[in-house]
Amino acid sequence: MMQSTTAPSHSQHTPQHHIPCDEQQAASCSNSVKPALVLATDCLDGDDLLEAHEALAYVRAGLSPAAIESLRQRKKYNEEIAVCKMLLQVWHAQHGMELHHNSSVLTEDVNERRRIVLCYAGALEGLRRRQEAVDALRLCLNIGKEEFNEEAEEGGDDELPDGPLDIQVTLALAKLYFKDNQKEKAMRWLQSLLTQLRGTAANSIPAEEVSDVFHLAGWVKIHNDDHTVAYELWTEGYGAVPGCASLERQFQKRACWDRPLTEDAALAQKIVGGDGTVVEVIRRDDLKGFPVRDGTPALALFHPATQQRNLVFRSRRPILTAIECANVLQKVEEFHQEHREGAWGTVRHSSVKTTDVAVEDIPALRPWLRELLRQRLYPLIHCAYPQLADGSSTLDGNHSRVQVHDAFIVRYDADTDGSFSLPEHSDTSAVSFTVALNSHYFEGGGTWFEALGEDQNGSVVDAERGHAVVFAGPLRHAGYPVEKGVRVILVLFLYIENFSYGELLENYTKKYDIGVSCGVDRCQQEEGEEKQDSKCSNDKRSNQDSTGRKASGDMPGGFVVYNQTVELVEMLNLTLTISNSAPSDYSHCGSSCSLSQIIDIEEPNPCNLFDLPNQDYLEEAVTPSTPPPIAAM
Repeated sequence: MMQSTTAPSHSQHTPQHHIPCDEQQAASCSNSVKPALVLATDCLDGDDLLEAHEALAYVRAGLSPAAIESLRQRKKYNEEIAVCKMLLQVWHAQHGMELHHNSSVLTEDVNERRRIVLCYAGALEGLRRRQEAVDALRLCLNIGKEEFNEEAEEGGDDELPDGPLDIQVTLALAKLYFKDNQKEKAMRWLQSLLTQLRGTAANSIPAEEVSDVFHLAGWVKIHNDDHTVAYELWTEGYGAVPGCASLERQFQKRACWDRPLTEDAALAQKIVGGDGTVVEVIRRDDLKGFPVRDGTPALALFHPATQQRNLVFRSRRPILTAIECANVLQKVEEFHQEHREGAWGTVRHSSVKTTDVAVEDIPALRPWLRELLRQRLYPLIHCAYPQLADGSSTLDGNHSRVQVHDAFIVRYDADTDGSFSLPEHSDTSAVSFTVALNSHYFEGGGTWFEALGEDQNGSVVDAERGHAVVFAGPLRHAGYPVEKGVRVILVLFLYIENFSYGELLENYTKKYDIGVSCGVDRCQQEEGEEKQDSKCSNDKRSNQDSTGRKASGDMPGGFVVYNQTVELVEMLNLTLTISNSAPSDYSHCGSSCSLSQIIDIEEPNPCNLFDLPNQDYLEEAVTPSTPPPIAAM
């Protein structure tokens, strides 16, 4: 530290002393005056001086605040890596490279290595050096080697170590495998953790670690399109950790939609009224089918002989009367007035504004939807999709195998709040529904499907009030822009009990050599780059008009992210820090200060939303502009 003792005279050529300015202050300087380095009068610290010089260099280079933050983050990660490598070398020099569960190394020393390795892996992941992060975690678990042998190990299974697993390190490894779309490897480690947890005494493991294991295991199954097992895991996890909000939400969802239906008919009739004249859809003739193009991956879910490429259907007759639709809308409005001060929220994050509400949040509509599903929608699904790819049916005797994954009311308001559309995406569902709840109050709208039509522009399928559109969830689609007024629809994501279709989709894309991002949205987006070398990307670019709009009405570069996915992203973040629990003495390496004094280690930034596997939620954007004309079906 250098102390400043006297103030300089005006004749001395010295810089003006002041508190260091940040890049925003420097950016506000006039273009005619170059930003100056401004330092404090009382003391000059080397780190402060370097930081001030860097800030000035960033501004002079014309970098944006986001670019500056990225550079600073990379610098921090590199510093963390350097310190952690040094500490690991010291630790291994003392205790050796391998550490077995019956080792004589003290518990606090084992905990010390864990903290260092987790921080090290987190910094590597922050720099997109994921394989090195995986290697560090595997080495900490006594598997693998210091150097990754790509030819020998790529695609192969890890050899699980003997004895109990380190839960924190194993969970971090499973998260990285999941983010790298290696779902099988992630699930193998998670299954081992689940076995270990089930044989462990209650309260002997932190609740957060237990909940994370069950939460992540469920999402691995969801991303592998196995909803049945996912909900079984979440339900078991909620029983083990009843205080976990994310697990409780999934448990309550099943409790809501799977409850006995004995009283629902009377309650639903009392709630929505109506004259009961709607004829239940019981024949295929009651549906208009729309065939998709050959090579569409969603065809893999159903038997080709019975489906005949028809994956989108619209009801020829309404499944809800006008009175029922009006009464449902009234219940939705009453809920927002009573509980949300009249303001709509959203269950999604998107590149465009979206407004919607989960049906399970509106108690008055729960029995109505259960009865609607039982009487009308489940029979409609059986008519539309009579035979699955495995030869089974959506019916098990008189019982429907179809279950609710998500249900919400969506409002598109082009005039008031700009929530006029939804970007391209595909659903994490076997079957999805949209049911129109109003009419005559809007222009535009409908659902655009990429796979419809003979050209690459897709087609829009619209429906009148009370009518339903049902389609295979993996189909790429978008909410076509509402140009004027307000449109309200019911949206359902449904899965079929004990029908896992992830492997069917993957095998189909391999068999027909289909670009994964074309039909199943499994693409991985690299840092700062767009993958545009696939046939799919070339097709999409050719379908853009002179302004960049696509046939769906979307603009490139956006996304749709559901709130539950945001929770998943937060859980996937490796909250790795050892600054508060560093060893007290490192005199043997030339320093007598703790790690928190060596470097200020903070939590890494949240992982990029586009760094998720199986990206059913992360799609191209739409901007508030008039979409190109397209023929509706």
